[in-house]
Amino acid sequence: MEQQQANKLTKKQEMFSLIAEHEASALTVRDFCELYDMAQGTYYYWLKKYHASLEPEKVAKGGFTLLKVAAEEQEIVKGGVLFAEYKGIRFYREPSVSFLKALMS
Repeated sequence: MEQQQANKLTKKQEMFSLIAEHEASALTVRDFCELYDMAQGTYYYWLKKYHASLEPEKVAKGGFTLLKVAAEEQEIVKGGVLFAEYKGIRFYREPSVSFLKALMS
């Protein structure tokens, strides 16, 4: 069991170092994968894991992103406080789930 976990850690370290090497190079993904005899799907799988390990708080769970509004960033508009804004849509209070579902459909 410990050997399998060590192999996974080694594989993760190996793939992360390859991803970092590719990002520092000027090679295309196709050329890089051919150079290391790696499938492009494998590369992208590990690329996602690599970026998730660098910024775990930015990884969306379930396709949603947590919106945080800092007190100093709140905008007071016509007597109300801006709750959140995303791509031009402004919310002055927390929207209901049914409203958000209606927006997505």
